[in-house]
Amino acid sequence: MRHPHDAFGSAGDLDFAAAVTAQQAEQRSRLDKAVTTPFRQTAYVLAALYCTTLALVAAIVKVWFRPVPGPIERALSEIYHYVPEMALHKTIELHAFMTQPLVGCGLDLGCGDGCVGGVLIRMGRLRELHGVDQNPGCEASVLANGYAGFRVGDVQSLDNYPEGSFDYAISICVVEHVRDLGRTLRGVARVLKPGGRFVFSTPAPRFRDSTLGFRVLASVGRGDQARAFQRAKDASCMHFHYYSADRWRSLLEDAGFETITVTPIFSRAQLLAYDLMNIQVNWMQFYFADKLSRLLQRRGMLRRAMIAATATLSAHLGRTRAALASEDATHLLVSCTKRLA
Repeated sequence: MRHPHDAFGSAGDLDFAAAVTAQQAEQRSRLDKAVTTPFRQTAYVLAALYCTTLALVAAIVKVWFRPVPGPIERALSEIYHYVPEMALHKTIELHAFMTQPLVGCGLDLGCGDGCVGGVLIRMGRLRELHGVDQNPGCEASVLANGYAGFRVGDVQSLDNYPEGSFDYAISICVVEHVRDLGRTLRGVARVLKPGGRFVFSTPAPRFRDSTLGFRVLASVGRGDQARAFQRAKDASCMHFHYYSADRWRSLLEDAGFETITVTPIFSRAQLLAYDLMNIQVNWMQFYFADKLSRLLQRRGMLRRAMIAATATLSAHLGRTRAALASEDATHLLVSCTKRLA
């Protein structure tokens, strides 16, 4: 399946880039409102309701299903207890990454602040993982999370790394944000040793019609509004492409990779749970995650309750209990190796 915005350099790409800029400006405008009266006060009320609802749901899940949070769920809940949907999202991804043999010296493309990669380093006992990200403010956090090194850079241009520098490379939901994907994949192949592994997660084509907003609008016969929601979601998330398994195999082969495996890792039901937990993103003028974070820092008991609730929900919702078909998955884990010659 070809996404309408994956033809880089085309008029469509320019239109989408403009849509991203416009969407970001609108979000900033709404976030600016979130710190003013009466939006700020309303956001605190919503934060209280959110905590109460999440705790009640987690209590029911714990009694009924008895999930047991593992080390990954507990670690991510410590990090993301004020945005529990992120703990769920990264739980699913990290369990998938833990199935991959990541040995030797590695590179994390778009490592951000290193918190997620730090969990993978500890749980997977990775020996030497380096990070690259375009945000220079990440360096201290990345190194504190156990990375062996950090460089400021664009993942589309890895020229500051010598050829054959790494045994493996990973990327956790980053490649969909990259406009020049071909250049990025060729760059990854260049910095890998022959036979080196590249493992990454990314949204699949099914993501677009599996989001909560699209499903609600489509279910009530609002097809035009549902498609408009898709386009707005693409822009707000800065998702430049959603590729099928076959399309990823073709792109990676062209970039110099082989032994390509595409594994579905995220079901529509899991994405629905994520969207419900992330409902505030639809009304950014009432955004409360930042306010909830400050509140939880001051209230130790409430913070511990949110950590426990987040761990319980991540343990229950983060595991796929049946085989998941590629065409039904909203995200994929792709692994491949650089050709030996």
